[in-house]
Amino acid sequence: MKETGKIRVGFQMGFILSCFFLFSTLYGQNSISIRASATVVEATGIQLIPLQDIVIDESSAQNGILEISPVMDEKAGKILIKGKINSMIRLSYVNQLALVNSSGEGTLVFNYVVSGYRSDNQRASQLLDQIERNVQFNENGDYYLWVGGKVDLNQARPGSYEGEFTIQIEYI
Repeated sequence: MKETGKIRVGFQMGFILSCFFLFSTLYGQNSISIRASATVVEATGIQLIPLQDIVIDESSAQNGILEISPVMDEKAGKILIKGKINSMIRLSYVNQLALVNSSGEGTLVFNYVVSGYRSDNQRASQLLDQIERNVQFNENGDYYLWVGGKVDLNQARPGSYEGEFTIQIEYI
């Protein structure tokens, strides 16, 4: 029996991006954050619990490129997947998405990087860099995901950028 769960993660950069240029001019500081939240779109026997938003500080950008590692960066988003104890699941996701500026013109391309592990140990997590990856829930029926990525802000226009990150989870 195949059961599928999907999550949608929306990125909101509105107010902070709108004020980015003003803060840069007035205070000499460049900071920006991306907030992600997960909601269950459809699930049968799978529960998705967002534990931490993705937060990117523009001050860590290198030549306008912001990057967070899902394995090493504490600013990575974290999601707990709950399911059947010790069951195998297949994870798949689209690793690139254009975030659209809902306030005007422009898009940002966000390249997602996801890692996962059977316990809450980010540093031990493994990159899910294949189109599909089979993993196993632990003895409590838990599996943890960390979501990071990379975005080029060099051409970013002020506004509110929105998009969806969808990960498909199915029992195998």
